[in-house]
Amino acid sequence: MGLKSISLSQYVRMDELDSYAIHVGSGNYYIHVDAEGEAKTAVNQIIKYARLPKEKIAFDKGKNLPFAGYMVDVEDDRFIYFIYVLRVQEGYDVYALYCSNSYIHFFDFREGKDLYSLIFNPKVNQAKLITQIYGTLQQDKPIRN
Repeated sequence: MGLKSISLSQYVRMDELDSYAIHVGSGNYYIHVDAEGEAKTAVNQIIKYARLPKEKIAFDKGKNLPFAGYMVDVEDDRFIYFIYVLRVQEGYDVYALYCSNSYIHFFDFREGKDLYSLIFNPKVNQAKLITQIYGTLQQDKPIRN
């Protein structure tokens, strides 16, 4: 079963995440949780229930973007599966997206005074299993407080 098939079944499989409120409409779906540990559990459950192969993944504790990972669809490389966790004002949002396999500048975020961009580049990012991706430091754009 390729990601295209999985993406259609995401909502069906999500009933196994019954402890989370699923919000459809912001990408494929997102889950809001209160704690970083809950976000990590949600990511692992999404990967497990969607039956996505993965390499070892780790969370960057205490960061504004503790996790981002992608996988190129093994049956249709025009698409990717993208998961990321973003710290928000009251907890964490966990996004699970099925996107076009094209250059995507998702958003900018900061860690301390440094500005980073979360970017997917198909010329660089070609993994066929869930692989972590990190923000790119924007050297010329420090954030001043």
